[in-house]
Amino acid sequence: MAELDREAMRAVVERIQRLSDEHWWALDPSCRLMEGDAWVGPTGSRFGTQIHADQRELRDLLAKAVDSANRKLASMPETP
Repeated sequence: MAELDREAMRAVVERIQRLSDEHWWALDPSCRLMEGDAWVGPTGSRFGTQIHADQRELRDLLAKAVDSANRKLASMPETP
């Protein structure tokens, strides 16, 4: 696979950031519903715990993807 030039990598970084921004809030509606006791009892409690853990994991992975892409771009030499 050919190496990306700096401009192509900048486009990749921008796309990753847009996707991160778009999906950052994906689990918010479910989390808010669970915080409002939309589903109660032991199963509801387990689901609420899991959906919040999934939200934290998703946000962590999105942040890592953005950071990784930005670090890659920063490590690339400037083109004349």
